[in-house]
Amino acid sequence: MRCLTVLLAMLFFLSAALGETALPERTEMDEYVVARFNARNVVGGAVMIARKGEILYSYAFGHKNASRTWPVSLDTCFHAASVTKMVSAVGLLQLLEQQEISLDTPVKEIVGFPVVNPSFPEIPITIRQVLSHTSGIAETQYLKPNWEMLPVENRYFSSTHAPGTAYEYSNLNGGLIGAMIEALSGQSVNTYMQEHVFEPLGINAAYHAALLPDQSDISAKLKKNGLIYRSAAKELETFAAYDDSCDPRAHTNITSGALYISPKGLLRMVMLLENGGALDGVRILREETVQQMLQEQHLIPGSSVRAESPYGLCVNRVTNMPGGLWYGHQGRWQGLSCNGYFQPDTGLCVVVIANGYSAQTIDGVVSIARVFMERAQAYLME
Repeated sequence: MRCLTVLLAMLFFLSAALGETALPERTEMDEYVVARFNARNVVGGAVMIARKGEILYSYAFGHKNASRTWPVSLDTCFHAASVTKMVSAVGLLQLLEQQEISLDTPVKEIVGFPVVNPSFPEIPITIRQVLSHTSGIAETQYLKPNWEMLPVENRYFSSTHAPGTAYEYSNLNGGLIGAMIEALSGQSVNTYMQEHVFEPLGINAAYHAALLPDQSDISAKLKKNGLIYRSAAKELETFAAYDDSCDPRAHTNITSGALYISPKGLLRMVMLLENGGALDGVRILREETVQQMLQEQHLIPGSSVRAESPYGLCVNRVTNMPGGLWYGHQGRWQGLSCNGYFQPDTGLCVVVIANGYSAQTIDGVVSIARVFMERAQAYLME
């Protein structure tokens, strides 16, 4: 580990001397990455590290299929799981900026159907509460409720905590992001995000593998034991059941975790946020909007959120790492973990994707992501 720290320190020394990012010999770093992945029996994945807009290190590991015949590349598109929420929130916040809509607007006014807790019908559920997971919507794997039946069958909401008064992570909160994007844009989630986020940033990403602009490099979905869950070819075949129309009421499931994105693409999304909403001359969000994403929402004057939450606006605040705060999101599904984090104080951005293994967490962050977040940060502490 000492050698890795020295390696990264040399990288910045050379960068300063040359006036640009210079990559040293990667053998030692590569061996470190391979050892960490092999220790966890990862089938395929990637690590990418950047600082202040410059890619410092990248490594594509292993294979994208269970039979281990097709190697992973940095362009391989993986299922992103819950990282979908953070990426999708960028699109929603862009629309709120453009239409000058307050974060404390009731969701039901946006989507046109009754997103209301029947135990607290007079207290509105707001956009800010949904994005900070303080809406009172309970965690559920069923993401397409019959909204009209909620007063009769209250299985989706807390009966003890009013909206804004308690934190509970919920996939349905993430799904409502897509419904709001469609209601505000008049386009499907995928169409809006392609036109206004992914294409401007040069990112190959989509909410179904078959909607990827480039479908030549897609990873299989793997189980925790490394065996096949669904091949890339079979995943493409599921497109027959996918509805790419604009239908907010029906589409409360897509943005909870359906995104496909490559390590390169996810790093660009993370770099966008670290850089205040702009990347390579393309502005997607205002700088003040990105700052709001990182804030503790209950501390904002007039906020409809009164409870502490580890999330700002779909961005998780990681407080238990050495050297300062990190922000980002992780996703876990079957044998996949997808992780994208950045540290505003240092400008560091880290993406770690691991597929076909059993993920372990330490204080809420996947351990293999923590390893590389700590290694990227180590040279700053020398």
